[in-house]
Amino acid sequence: MNDDERQRLLDWWNTMEAAKPMVRRLMSLITELRLHPQSSHADGIILFYRAASEVSYGYAGVRGCIRRAFTSEYEEALRMNMVNCHRFAERFSVDTRVLLERVAKQITGKDVLQLVQRIRETLRENDVMLEEINKKANAFFGKNTFQTLQKKMKESNKLSVVDTGLGVWDK
Repeated sequence: MNDDERQRLLDWWNTMEAAKPMVRRLMSLITELRLHPQSSHADGIILFYRAASEVSYGYAGVRGCIRRAFTSEYEEALRMNMVNCHRFAERFSVDTRVLLERVAKQITGKDVLQLVQRIRETLRENDVMLEEINKKANAFFGKNTFQTLQKKMKESNKLSVVDTGLGVWDK
């Protein structure tokens, strides 16, 4: 990795670090909602919590990969893992927003609805942060390379169909 690439990687790292407080606040608010007596019963609350956890794991995964990229470990497998973790944060952010609205429809308490509004605001912050992180990833990899890696990761995650003689099964 040359000096320019290292600087772009450092810029990406700094953006990921800047996102940490937002991710912590998001998870704290969602945990509070999950445990609140007026919302803990809501259908889908556990699935909502799991989706938000995957967002957090995605951010942590990218940070871990960037940290490893500064070492001699920077190879194709690490690049693909960076892309995969980034994709997790993006995909599960969408799921988290959708599931929040499902859960919110089942909640009536004023204080819990205020909590839902704070989560919505934090998810909007997350969207802005993901856009900035995307720019840094594009700057590091190059836009075309990043898109190619994303496409490659998407293709590798598809299930293949296998004829077992007993019918067709996904493997």
